[in-house]
Amino acid sequence: MAQTFQNVLIYEDTLARSRRFLPLTYTRSIAELRTGAFSALERVQSVFRGAQVYLHTRPELKTVITERYGLPVNEVPQGSTLLLNAREALIFNPNNSWYEFDEIPEDIANSLTRGEPIEPPGPIRDDAPASIWDIIHANAKAIHADVELWTMLNRSVERPAFSNCSIVKPENLLIHPSAEIGANVVLDCIHGEIIIEEAVRIYPNSTIIGPAFIGKNSLIKIGAKIYEGTSIGPTCKMGGEIETSIVQGFSNKQHDGYLGHSFLGEWVNLGAGTNTSDLKNDYSPVRVTIEGEEFNTGLLFIGLLMGDHSKSSIGTQFNSGTAVGVSCNIFDAGFPPKWIPNFSWGGAKELTTYRFDKAMAVAQAVMERRNRQLTEQEMLLLKALFDDRNRVEI
Repeated sequence: MAQTFQNVLIYEDTLARSRRFLPLTYTRSIAELRTGAFSALERVQSVFRGAQVYLHTRPELKTVITERYGLPVNEVPQGSTLLLNAREALIFNPNNSWYEFDEIPEDIANSLTRGEPIEPPGPIRDDAPASIWDIIHANAKAIHADVELWTMLNRSVERPAFSNCSIVKPENLLIHPSAEIGANVVLDCIHGEIIIEEAVRIYPNSTIIGPAFIGKNSLIKIGAKIYEGTSIGPTCKMGGEIETSIVQGFSNKQHDGYLGHSFLGEWVNLGAGTNTSDLKNDYSPVRVTIEGEEFNTGLLFIGLLMGDHSKSSIGTQFNSGTAVGVSCNIFDAGFPPKWIPNFSWGGAKELTTYRFDKAMAVAQAVMERRNRQLTEQEMLLLKALFDDRNRVEI
């Protein structure tokens, strides 16, 4: 599967810059989104090993992303370059629309350096995700597509023996030998693969149904029920009932409650008893509103879309298709609004502005618990989002 090229440029088109990918893309590029067993960037780096990877994103994210990865961002590659649409990189497919150039054309180079959207030089795959909700519904497919790549990267890993748990169709279980599986755990791989990374701990009496992915250093709590199509990123603590959902990483949903057809960013915490509805009572397609723009998803199942650093208190109830921005603190009885702007404080009764200094104090405390620091560039990005929060009416 590995491919050889001098440079690979992951670019964002106009659709990638739309509200359809918020609130996750307030703080990251499309290439950083997690699907299946990898982020799009990790997937490209694994497939095109040895190539210099270039990223293309919005100008306000350039310094943050450069700091995160040490990769060239919005720079023009010199020499032979493969262009890969970021939306296509969310799910690897050998039929991806790859466009190779000996030198980057002038119009693409100009858009690249200005951080403007780059229009594809030709057609891209029809099934390339066009929204966050498309990603959620394509995640089971992404996990299956990543099995070959994960196996290749971990080909020296030998399957350990677990005598204290039940593994259904064990040939579909891919597990790092450092993972710990508790007593009476059920790993049901009959309908799809389960990929479990290094240093994962799965507590007793939990059930995971494939296709599913559990990222390194993550913890699955006692009695958890994780259904097909779910990807849990690194260093998460997950419990309760989770179905067809993606957690970017470094987030917690430790307690009972239902999370379905949802996408959570990083540094998110859902309090005990938080529940998401992902199906309307009248079985009509779920509508999602983001920054005042309403989208008819055409899908029956959409739950919660939550940006980085947001939190919910115990017993919080989210309606189908609720979108919560960055650094929000949601509490109170009843259903909060279905669109909650960045830096909101409150719930069903009232939403006010979350003080920036308080929000940053919480963010720093949470990150320090995982031996991470909020960098100056991240702080500047969050401050810009805070200053901009009143651009759209609540």
